[in-house]
Amino acid sequence: MAECIKCSGEVSKYQYEGILFEMCKSCSSLIISKDNFEKICSRIDAECEIIDLFEQPVVKSKEDLRTCPHCGLKMEKVLCNGVLVDRCKKCQLLYFDNGELAKYFSVFSKKNIEIVSNARFIKEYCDVKEVKMETQNYNNISQEPSFKIQAKEREFDAHPVDGWVFVGFLVLMGVLAAICFFSPFTAIFSVIIIFLMLFLTSGFKIIAPQEALVLTLFGKYCGTIKKAGFHWVNPFCRSYNGIGWGTVSLKTRTLDNPKQKINDKLGNPIEIGIMVTWEIKDTAKAVFNVNDYHTFLSAQCDSALRNIARRYPYDSPEDSSVESLRNDSLEISEQLKKEIQSVVSIAGINIIGARITHLAYSTEIAAAMLQRQQACAVVEAKRAIVDGAVGIVEMALDKLAENKNIVLDDKTKANMVNNLLVVLCANKESMPVIRNDVI
Repeated sequence: MAECIKCSGEVSKYQYEGILFEMCKSCSSLIISKDNFEKICSRIDAECEIIDLFEQPVVKSKEDLRTCPHCGLKMEKVLCNGVLVDRCKKCQLLYFDNGELAKYFSVFSKKNIEIVSNARFIKEYCDVKEVKMETQNYNNISQEPSFKIQAKEREFDAHPVDGWVFVGFLVLMGVLAAICFFSPFTAIFSVIIIFLMLFLTSGFKIIAPQEALVLTLFGKYCGTIKKAGFHWVNPFCRSYNGIGWGTVSLKTRTLDNPKQKINDKLGNPIEIGIMVTWEIKDTAKAVFNVNDYHTFLSAQCDSALRNIARRYPYDSPEDSSVESLRNDSLEISEQLKKEIQSVVSIAGINIIGARITHLAYSTEIAAAMLQRQQACAVVEAKRAIVDGAVGIVEMALDKLAENKNIVLDDKTKANMVNNLLVVLCANKESMPVIRNDVI
């Protein structure tokens, strides 16, 4: 996360109506590029004459020169409309303290612009058709993802020599050394050739299937060998795998992180674990862009799992359209895969799949949630029993009505309905009682 050059607070990137800018969450100071600043000018008043701040002369000030957060060079100070603006000509950036953006435009624009904070100024004055003077929240200013890593290395193929061809070359050198050894005038050359042969043998590399050698020469990346076999490379080249010297595995692997305790959307503590299947696609990114790609992947999987689990409840009714962790595991697993992939691509890692392997309520509420599930199951069972009993009673009354020899009055029908429902809905077997009226 970038730091504010004024207060060292947290700086985030925002986008509003096509205007991109960076703003400090603490002091609301704003950094904006020349192109986006011109967009603000055209939206506020297309007819007003805005002075190009990049053509203004540099002025001296008692304020310390600020450092450009992008290139690290000292920024220049320009005085315009009574506002002391910092600029970086190399990056084409302007820096405004809180309220200075509105103060700058209040002179040039024909509108009556109030001196307000930078965020409120962009919201209220950049698009006249959508001005909302009664609100001061900026929820419709969308924050861009602040997690970005600059990719510095990309994979390219090295071109090693076939190992067996080089073995033949060493054999010829050995023959030459033997010939020179028997002559007193060339014996010294024989010794030199032998030492050279011993040095060149350190360049032999054996690569197994689904392995790669990431070669560096005096600290500089010089290519990757993925072809299995027997090769010879420059003996000064070293094969680096990110944490030491060796090969990089290209095999499909699984990562089974420990279970985590997370609160779901409803605030219930749950235990959840995932298994991620992954492989390395770009060895240079994996080795050079992150410190340890195993640890990096594990941390990003935990972060993505927490982010996804907080969006959904643990469970939802079966007839509900609300997605839940228990009922919609396939859809949530696909979201997990996409979220992890969006972050670990910078490390050259390809996510093949992500699956939830463990999902349960946390121990402190597991007993209560079990009683809740049992109660819901009992209610559903009773509902099914009642629906079936009512259907049976209706069928019995219809059958009796079809028989003309049996005539039932309303009181008798009510007693029959009551008795049948008791018999059908009771948990225990009913005991029939025979009524014998003696006249």
